[in-house]
Amino acid sequence: MTVQEMSQRDSRVRSVAVIGSPSTNTELTIDLLEEASGERLVGALTAFEAVQNRNSITSVGQIVGIELRNRWHEDSVFKNLIKRTGEIPPITNRQDTRTANLVVGATFRKAARGYEPEVLGMVPPTGTRVYRVDQALLDSLLEVYRSEVFYLGRAYCSDVMYPTWFKHFGSGPGGADEAYHLGVFGKTGSGKSGLAKMMLCAYSRHPQMGILIIDPQGEFSLELGGVRVGQQGLQLDKVVASHGREIHIYHIGDLQLDDWTTFEEMLISLRFFEQLSIPACSTDNARRAAEVISKSLKEKYSLDGLASLEALREALSAISEHRNAEYVYATKSRAQQLRERAQYFLDDEQALTQLFEESWKPICNLFAPGESRRRLFTHVGEEQPGIINMLLESAEDGRSRPAVVIDISRQGNQEFWSEELQRRILGKLLNILISQASSVLAHRRSANVLVLLDEAHRHAPNERLDEGSEAEVLRSLLRRAVRETRKYGIGWFFISQTVGGLDSEILKQLRILAFGFGLGMGTELERLRDFVAGDKRSLELYQSFRDPQSFPRRDLQEFPFMAVGPISPLAFSGKPVFFTAFTNPEEFLRANALEIR
Repeated sequence: MTVQEMSQRDSRVRSVAVIGSPSTNTELTIDLLEEASGERLVGALTAFEAVQNRNSITSVGQIVGIELRNRWHEDSVFKNLIKRTGEIPPITNRQDTRTANLVVGATFRKAARGYEPEVLGMVPPTGTRVYRVDQALLDSLLEVYRSEVFYLGRAYCSDVMYPTWFKHFGSGPGGADEAYHLGVFGKTGSGKSGLAKMMLCAYSRHPQMGILIIDPQGEFSLELGGVRVGQQGLQLDKVVASHGREIHIYHIGDLQLDDWTTFEEMLISLRFFEQLSIPACSTDNARRAAEVISKSLKEKYSLDGLASLEALREALSAISEHRNAEYVYATKSRAQQLRERAQYFLDDEQALTQLFEESWKPICNLFAPGESRRRLFTHVGEEQPGIINMLLESAEDGRSRPAVVIDISRQGNQEFWSEELQRRILGKLLNILISQASSVLAHRRSANVLVLLDEAHRHAPNERLDEGSEAEVLRSLLRRAVRETRKYGIGWFFISQTVGGLDSEILKQLRILAFGFGLGMGTELERLRDFVAGDKRSLELYQSFRDPQSFPRRDLQEFPFMAVGPISPLAFSGKPVFFTAFTNPEEFLRANALEIR
């Protein structure tokens, strides 16, 4: 049965409006039928049929606003009557007219292989019937894309599952032939983490795509380790593993850093030199002291063998030498204080041991080998591949690339953690990833890696940072990453509680964005207005979202989202789309035919 036959069969049941005036090819004014006046239609997915270039077309869109007019009630004379009686029987209600705005999301043309995307380049005549879209109609229109369609939830105010697609960044079936960057935003409790996990499941279906998750909160490391976080209940680890992916979770202590420059940086950022009375603010002095220690140790020790009292004595002895102390401090008095402080530890065995256990050893352990430890990158010929190697290696024999989680959270690294260490490791990882991805491109191959960064506003804030600080360096690296790595085949997926708080340079590079509840005020609203190109009706619909935490029971909760960008085969026009995310994990798994092993 054709789409037209289906619509004619029960158009009297499904029709909710007719096209009115004024209308354009992107936004139509529709007049609601009387029998539909009591239905919940704002956000509803609707369709109409027309003829364009002698071909039958079907256009699908969402109703983004409804307006009630009764011109008699607007007259001042009748207003005086109404304020006394409350109504005028021949006029009140009966003379009401309801018009709505229908934003066209996609248009389809019947072709030999099914329905193909088309551009609505005309305006259908007034009186054209507009009807609700049901699942059968939607499945028929998207038959050609069935293998690519993924469902995150239902169309806003509808029982119809809203189709989305998440393609890998390479070529071939299911590929987009390019990388793009994504963002999910929403206040705490808006459902952004749940939506991000479902989107991660969508990308997990592509075996040729590597997945790297940078986890500053510890939520994803727990979820992929089999521990449920929050109320969603989605078995994320089992879904990801069901696609043949190995899941690797690394904490800071599981990473083996491997160059002397990074060792010097760790001595500075982890405040080893404060023990030698070099203040944290004296970065130039600390840097020169790190050079002295590094140079002295290179002559006798390998980088992975520094976690010993002998190595610490060697470092302190180097600092206590006259010429080295005067290199660190130009003033003789400060150089003498530094020498005396270093000599204090050399003369007091108990103080030396305490310095070793509390400061020196934890830093050196970051460079020590271990059975369960992994380098960020290894060169050809080395026995164990590094993390970046695993992500970028071509999938062989149909095997899936791994999903790697790097837990840089405080709770996941209680023995040794600081914001400086967190930023240093993330910066080191970014530099290696950018460098190696460019090498992959030189071999005419896409890296095809998705990098997910939770709590992105903490690492790339939209505020002034001290020039040269660790925070400013990291933000600059992230800016560089989103600008440069897309052409290498690396896409970034940012999750944040705020739009206004995330660096504006990064926001400009995002292609697909989903906005949950709670971003409708102040600078957040201004940012949203930019992303929807000033679409007033869409903003009003977004602002009407109900707080998910205001529902009296869990089973009644709704998690609505507004999305922009090429997230759906129904979003060819570039207009915002609205959907409500699944709250039942079993329903999500059934809708996408996901099997948990």
